[in-house]
Amino acid sequence: MIVRMMKRLLRIGLILAGLLGGQSVSFSEFPTRPSILAHAGGAFHEENYVRPGFETGFGFSYPLGEALFVSFEFCSWNCTTKKSVPGKLYNGRLTLSPILLTLQYEFSPTRFFFPYAFVGGAYIFTRFKIGSYVSIPEVKIDQTIENGLAFYFGIGARLSFSKAWSFVSEVSYLMRKAPAKTIIHDMNRGLSSEDFVGDLRSVILKFGLKYLF
Repeated sequence: MIVRMMKRLLRIGLILAGLLGGQSVSFSEFPTRPSILAHAGGAFHEENYVRPGFETGFGFSYPLGEALFVSFEFCSWNCTTKKSVPGKLYNGRLTLSPILLTLQYEFSPTRFFFPYAFVGGAYIFTRFKIGSYVSIPEVKIDQTIENGLAFYFGIGARLSFSKAWSFVSEVSYLMRKAPAKTIIHDMNRGLSSEDFVGDLRSVILKFGLKYLF
């Protein structure tokens, strides 16, 4: 589904670029320069018991060359979980807030339409608030999931419609499996815990506006 949506987005971008062809601008009139970005979209987790979340974020990029940029970005999303099998998160609310650092390369930078690819890493701050569960009154259950590093990459496209403003769309993949723990507070037996792995791998679809200084 994500691939089909991205293909449609690229087709729309090409059509818009064609419609604006009468006002096309050469790359020399749009010099490479720093930019800021604000975006929103959706995060789709590989684990089917984690529902999609609404993503928002912002960032900036700085040119290292004519087509190469370093980008720093922050984004965040909330999603609900529903436990399906043992060794997973219980039903509740999962919040992910990655800080992203990437290298981005724009292909064919002499055109009005700028496709690009990026690769880098992230540090993910993760919070989980457990929802309702069935238990006897003497037992209280909590779950935690650790913050940590992740691998991050993707593709995107930028459509310039003025010297300063561009429309941006991206599809990216965030790779992380994080140590997690189920903590059981039993008034009769004391405190115990069970370790498991939280799968945070996600496909992220973003749409935003970029301002070039």
